[in-house]
Amino acid sequence: SLSKFKNSALLSDPKRACDIISTLSRNIPKPISAKIRLLDDTDPRPTIEFAKSLIASGATAIAVHGRIVGDESHIPARWETLVEVVRQLKQSESVPVIVNGDLYTRADINELKRRSGCDGIMLARPALYNVSLFRRGDVRNNGNNSKNGANNQQIDSAFENEVPLSKFQSQYHEGYYGYNSPLLLPRSTMIQEYIAQCVRYKAHPKNAKYVVCEMMNIRRAPTERAPFLNMNYPGGQTIADICKCRTLDDLVKVWDVRWIIPMPDASAVTEIGSGDTKDIQITCDVVDSNSTGAEIFTTPCNNSNSDHDNGGVLEDIHNYDDRYFLDPDTFRKERSEAVDAALSSTAGTKSQKSEALIVQEDEKKIDDKDDEGHMAKRKKLMND
Repeated sequence: SLSKFKNSALLSDPKRACDIISTLSRNIPKPISAKIRLLDDTDPRPTIEFAKSLIASGATAIAVHGRIVGDESHIPARWETLVEVVRQLKQSESVPVIVNGDLYTRADINELKRRSGCDGIMLARPALYNVSLFRRGDVRNNGNNSKNGANNQQIDSAFENEVPLSKFQSQYHEGYYGYNSPLLLPRSTMIQEYIAQCVRYKAHPKNAKYVVCEMMNIRRAPTERAPFLNMNYPGGQTIADICKCRTLDDLVKVWDVRWIIPMPDASAVTEIGSGDTKDIQITCDVVDSNSTGAEIFTTPCNNSNSDHDNGGVLEDIHNYDDRYFLDPDTFRKERSEAVDAALSSTAGTKSQKSEALIVQEDEKKIDDKDDEGHMAKRKKLMND
């Protein structure tokens, strides 16, 4: 959001941002962190100065997203500038510095940590692509073992004869830390478990449907990474299939979810995964193999708190259009045109209201003059 001094709008108002951090740090006995974007696409200095001012105001950790305001998600994160920002901050500041932006593989994570010396990483879209990226695994001497990241001397020597970051970002990552790392669980398993968790906690069907659609598509991934992100599923599921779903039962059927995850007092434990990945356990009850997979679920979208129930299918309480996923370019264009039309209409309405007020004021002045004339005539008659 760029409005009302919120979110990225604060990047252009350092004083207000620092006041917020200072006020929070004085009144809340908890660590206060700040997440910012790059302020310039090539020059690290504005971002460094902004981060330092937040730290001086009381921020105990800084996270930096490797894009500037206005960068769309399909544009690669600006790692070169991000690395330089983090390296210089680590030279002068003692607080943890966290990086964010296009960390789709463990190879990405290790490389950015090694080159920048950052203290940690943040994930958003890559976690939607495959949340098992968070699973722990050994470093195989291919990552950064240092608790606080690589020191600057190591980084300086490593930069010599090294692959440029822009090239590294566009390469296919193979091997133990690549796109097909054995540490990762199958994406279909992750989606099935997510749906099972939605049933467990009685999630709103539209929320669940939206997240599943995000997990299944790459429309917001950087263009150069899209070819490396597998969108094929064993069951042949498509975004169109998910967009037809109206209940959690529908999602269960489409994804053939054959287990449920009860609350923690359940007794059965079933392992998810195979081979090297068979070390994560999920407490669950397994559906009989002859079952359709949906029979065990009641229709959880019959929410008693809703006034918009329609035969077990919730009406548009949580609104979004399926074309957001099915035809995003057309939908974005139509939405933009609708917003422009609404703004024009609002402007026109305001203009009409102003003109009406002017007319009303003029009429009132005429009426007042008429009243004054009538009163004068009445007084004259009375005097006569």
